[in-house]
Amino acid sequence: MNYLKRAWCYITRRITKSILLAITFFVIGNFVILGLGISQAADNAKTLTRKSMKAVVDYEVDYNAYSEYVNTLTDQDEINEAWSKMPTISNDTAMVLAKDERVTAYNYMLTTTAYSDGFDNVLVGNEDSNQNNGTYIDENGVEQAWVNPNIMVKANAFPNMIEMTDGTFSIASGRFYTQDDLDNNKMVCLITQELADMNNLKVGDSISLKIADGSTITSMVAQGYSADIFKMNLEIIGIYTTTQEVDPSSDNYKWMSPYESPKNVVLMPSSAYKEFMTVYMTDMMKYYADSYGQSTEDTEGLIERSLTPSKVTYLLDDPLHVDQFVSDYKSTVAEYTQLNANNDAFNKMARPLDTLSFFANIIVAIVVVNAVIIISLVTALTLKTREFEIGVLLSLGVSKFKIVLQLFMELFIISLLGFTLAVGSGSLLAGKVGDTVLEYQVASDSQYKDDTSDNNYYYYDSSSYFTEVTQEDLLSQYHVSVSGLLIAEIYVLGTLVVLIATIIPSVMIMRLNPKQILLATN
Repeated sequence: MNYLKRAWCYITRRITKSILLAITFFVIGNFVILGLGISQAADNAKTLTRKSMKAVVDYEVDYNAYSEYVNTLTDQDEINEAWSKMPTISNDTAMVLAKDERVTAYNYMLTTTAYSDGFDNVLVGNEDSNQNNGTYIDENGVEQAWVNPNIMVKANAFPNMIEMTDGTFSIASGRFYTQDDLDNNKMVCLITQELADMNNLKVGDSISLKIADGSTITSMVAQGYSADIFKMNLEIIGIYTTTQEVDPSSDNYKWMSPYESPKNVVLMPSSAYKEFMTVYMTDMMKYYADSYGQSTEDTEGLIERSLTPSKVTYLLDDPLHVDQFVSDYKSTVAEYTQLNANNDAFNKMARPLDTLSFFANIIVAIVVVNAVIIISLVTALTLKTREFEIGVLLSLGVSKFKIVLQLFMELFIISLLGFTLAVGSGSLLAGKVGDTVLEYQVASDSQYKDDTSDNNYYYYDSSSYFTEVTQEDLLSQYHVSVSGLLIAEIYVLGTLVVLIATIIPSVMIMRLNPKQILLATN
């Protein structure tokens, strides 16, 4: 331990030099604390915001990319053909994604509107002002009554739903449909508690839905088509509650149709739905072909595309797994389809934080590099005046390693003093400086936005499962503070600076033997 005693004696004997070095480390420490603090605060804000959002990823058709492709075409026939053969998602790919261990539920959903047959829908509350129902003149000049659909059918290919997993839906009585129900195309369903109460329905009862308006049914029946193709008879196997509500303050409330109310949603297996709809659509296409001379070519292809959802939504076990999930399967999806975690919107909102973090890291890197250079030069100049001392120690049998260790401990002890003082001052300055530079960065960033609405919401549409988040919500998570982990990083970084600054100049002398050193000093 003699090297520690010699190090301490040198520090106290050269007090002026020690104070100057301590001040140097103090300044370096403050810059490092501010840089790392700002960078970590930005990363923490993004992480905390991510954790507060639903962990969902959409596997969907990339309509924007496909539209750009179509716009490159010049021949009208090619354009028409391209639009008639819109890309669809792959069922095989969707199932591969669904089997990932991070997926807790997924919505492989088909939806349609329908008309209740023999029971009433839950009232929206806008019936006095809603003028959606009325009459129209058909192709024969006959006035026909038009009634808006009042039921929304949602059919999933998975014996669960994201809404069931995240608590939006809860089973009040009965059960959800099973894989056996899906495999056997069973015509079963779940209805809301409100719909059940209004019509005195219970588990085991049956309901009937019509998927076409009355005038269409009348016209097709008159031409010999069976009325059964329009009627979907479903056994109620479950009644569920929903936390979703109609918002009377929304812009479209006045014109909202009954099927848009969350209380009028019927859930059923997609296999039974597809089987029923295939028969219905086949007859519908035949009817239009007979009535209007429309082509029946590729009927199966058209039906298959119509009964393939435009997207599948996956709920993951952790919001922080979303980016890695997208990265893992990005190359799996076909052209003109994509895995969408709405990262574009999130990245636009996080742009001020990313810029701030980038420059903070650059500042830390510059400060550390300059610190190594400066401390190395100071150490090198000091060693030149200590060559005799080093030669004597070597001649007395002190190992080169211990001499270098002594030089390291001299700087290390001084650096501890400087960095400890910097932790105190940096803790006081970090929060205020961090908030100031963020305000400046946000103000500067807003001048270059192409569309300020891009940064307003982390949200797509009413069918989106993405969590609605504003940029203000994201920035509110930004807090610069000096944590224990940050302090540890500063001391580790300072130790590395001291180590490098000690080793570099020590090499110049340690490669000599004691006799050469002593002769050189005489």
